[in-house]
Amino acid sequence: MIRRGDQVRLSLRKLALRKKRAVFSIISVALGVIVVVAIDSLIQNVRDLIVRTNLTEDIDRDAIMVYAVENPYEFSGADRGERVDEKKRVQFLTESTFENLRAWPEVEAADHPVDVYPVGLGAFTNRPQPVMQLSGVPDAMVKRYAQSARLLATCTNAVPLVVGERNLRLRYDAKKKTFVLEKPDAVNEWIGREVTVVLGDNGTRIQRFQYDGQKKQWNERSKEDIEQRREAIQRNHQGQYDAAIMDTVLTLKGRIVGLCPGSRVLISLDTAVQCDKWITQRRELASLHPAPEVATAQYGVRGRQTPKSGEYNDGIVLVKQGVNAETVAERIRKLGFQAATRASAFEATVKDIDTGIRFVKRIALAFGGLILGIACGLLWSTTSRTVSDSRVDIGLFRALGATKSDIRRLFLSEAVMLGLLGTLVGMLVGWAVAFYISRWVLRLVRGEITDPEELVMLPGSVFSIDVRFCLTLLISAVAVSILAGLIPANRAAKVDPVKALKRE
Repeated sequence: MIRRGDQVRLSLRKLALRKKRAVFSIISVALGVIVVVAIDSLIQNVRDLIVRTNLTEDIDRDAIMVYAVENPYEFSGADRGERVDEKKRVQFLTESTFENLRAWPEVEAADHPVDVYPVGLGAFTNRPQPVMQLSGVPDAMVKRYAQSARLLATCTNAVPLVVGERNLRLRYDAKKKTFVLEKPDAVNEWIGREVTVVLGDNGTRIQRFQYDGQKKQWNERSKEDIEQRREAIQRNHQGQYDAAIMDTVLTLKGRIVGLCPGSRVLISLDTAVQCDKWITQRRELASLHPAPEVATAQYGVRGRQTPKSGEYNDGIVLVKQGVNAETVAERIRKLGFQAATRASAFEATVKDIDTGIRFVKRIALAFGGLILGIACGLLWSTTSRTVSDSRVDIGLFRALGATKSDIRRLFLSEAVMLGLLGTLVGMLVGWAVAFYISRWVLRLVRGEITDPEELVMLPGSVFSIDVRFCLTLLISAVAVSILAGLIPANRAAKVDPVKALKRE
């Protein structure tokens, strides 16, 4: 009987005597493993990166965006007397709709959001994107994000602001001429800070920084350049508005009371209504050519294009903490409206991404499986050839007392060693390939992206090691090697020792 340790040493010696054949078998197994391991080490992190950089994080986890159904109104067909299929008329959101939603036990607040534009926040001049708009949301949402009720209560003479984290995470470094990521403590220091809110400043959309693609750096615009751009905006308004009125701005004091995901700046809905009213009235007073009165919207054959006064195209619903927003959204859809949650907003994008990733994985697995199939055939051929060349050795082992099981294990262990060595080599090379591909891809992406906010979302590497997948691969390699070497090993066990030694 051959001991386990002697069996391993004999297998290694036999592989050393047949170096070329062993190396060829190891390389054939490694090629298939390299493809599979490299794809597995990259594909999951690439998918997570795409999802993580998606801007749908502007939707709150507990908020539902509600929209009127797609407008079925058409200008052609019905006017010419052609027969058209009946469609459901458009249904707009109304105050009664919001009152109905507020009565639901799962809903904390529901209302029509109001966006205030143009707006400027003076404290954000060294941020990559200027703040140009305030989003008026229900008070419950502002309170949800406020760091404390006490801080909110102190805003008796200031507008409470909830600022998106993306507006605070980046700071311009004048020495390096790039945007750097702020530390979490520096971001939290904005809580309680007073800022200047300027309503009606059309120059807020002017970018203070421009990207130099050749030098790969951000440069701060000169005061002269900013002034020229501001004058260009004023010239565009000369034929439409009275400059003396249109250049008037309203300055308010604001205080940051909390942080929210994304890049929006949230304020109370009542405050947003008043701010928007002031900007609208200023525009109407400054208008040199008042817009003609619009006739009252009427339903036609196919519905109505525009909402009447008191009707809205969109709304926002805030569910109570712990409530499944998707369940409430489904109830809203049954009322005839469109409803988007943070989960459903990602769903379409993620579904497309996952479809592409599955396609890439299948191709990689098919290619890797093809190579591994060829490698399995080579292992079988190598083991068979080894059995043919070792008939005398088999007869000698049997004469010394080795059993058929010992002979079978001897050749199976040789096949398993070839499979394991090939798999280990393939895994190491696959990880190296994936690591350098990761660095090359990220370097290429950084060279193409000019938005500093997107650059911050890029990780240092998209390479990772899936330990569970690697263990599964090793176990599979052992199983495939055993299958490849089983027939030759059984043939070796059946060799007659007398005939083998007599032939020698």
